This record gives sequence, structure tokens and C-alpha cells, in this order.
Amino acid sequence: PLVPHHCLVIPISHKPSSLDLAPDEQAEVAAYCDALRACFAASGESVLMFERYMGSGSFEHMHLQVVPLPHHLATGARDAFVARGKSRGINFEVLPAGASLASRFEARGTEPFFRVELPSGEQLLHMLSSCPRKHPLQFGREVVAAMLGAPHRADWKVCMPPASGSSVETVEAQATDAFKQLFAPHDPAGRGA
Repeated sequence: PLVPHHCLVIPISHKPSSLDLAPDEQAEVAAYCDALRACFAASGESVLMFERYMGSGSFEHMHLQVVPLPHHLATGARDAFVARGKSRGINFEVLPAGASLASRFEARGTEPFFRVELPSGEQLLHMLSSCPRKHPLQFGREVVAAMLGAPHRADWKVCMPPASGSSVETVEAQATDAFKQLFAPHDPAGRGA
């Protein structure tokens, strides 16, 4: 994780992007995203989410990266993504809060994209075909890591739990238990910790 409670929302059924979710799956993903927003808001944080769809076939599994950030950092997310994107030839269009991502693709069909949902509800959308360069695999992580003042953390391998005398599995289990406790009051499935 880039920050302690950075998590993924992944549907159980294997779907390439959020645009491929059935209505009941869309509702479930939305319920978990709303629950994560409420969970992190209770901790004084805002949520930034991003999704990358490469259109690379049946091996791609949709997931949303959900990164809680302090409010003062989250408010600068739009400018950070736009500026970093511009330096990489990645241009964003802005979808207003409440706009459906699917409506953007109705006339043209689904194509590879990268999108960011900002704490305001606005979405930044980049069509990968609009950039002559290859889209950086870790672009979202790069931007958030730079926002955090730790650009080296863009590489997920650098973000492994620290060697503190405990095994990686023990550290990960402790982090998972802490997340479960934090999230339990907000869990839409009502499972608790």
C-alpha cells in the first residue's frame, strides 16, 4: 500500500473493467466505495480512486485502487494528476460529479482508459488511444506517491512491509486485522470485524 489503508475494490466475478459490471455488481461496488468514503471520512481523510483498463483481453481483472489521503493533500489531487499527465502526454477530460462513466462510451464503444475519481466526485478520464506513448503501468501510484512526498513509493515492490523482526505474513495479517476493525462499522455486508 501507498498509505496504511490503501485498498482495492475487486468484484468477485472476473470483469475487465467497471464498464463490464452487471447492474447488481455495479451496485455492490458502489456500496463498498461509499462505505470506504464514510470509513475514511470518520478518520478525517478523503478518498481518491483510480482504475486502469488496458483492453488486453480476458486476463485483465477490474479493480479500483482506493487511497485515503489527508484532506489537505486530496484537495490538490486534480492539479497533481493533470500536471503529471501533461508531462507524460496524458490529457484528461473532466466528467462532473454524478456523471456516468458508461455514458461517455455509449457512442464510441469501450476502449482502454485511465480514470481517477476525485474526492469531489468529479472524474478525470484519459483515453489511452489519445496518447502516442505507452501509458505508464504505475501512473496512478506515481502521482499519489509524489503527492505524499515519497516518489520512490510508486514502485509497489518498495512498499513491502518493513523487516521488523516479524515475517511479512505476520505484518500483513496485523495490517489486515487493523483494517477490518476500522471498516467493520461501515461494512455494507454487515459482517463486522
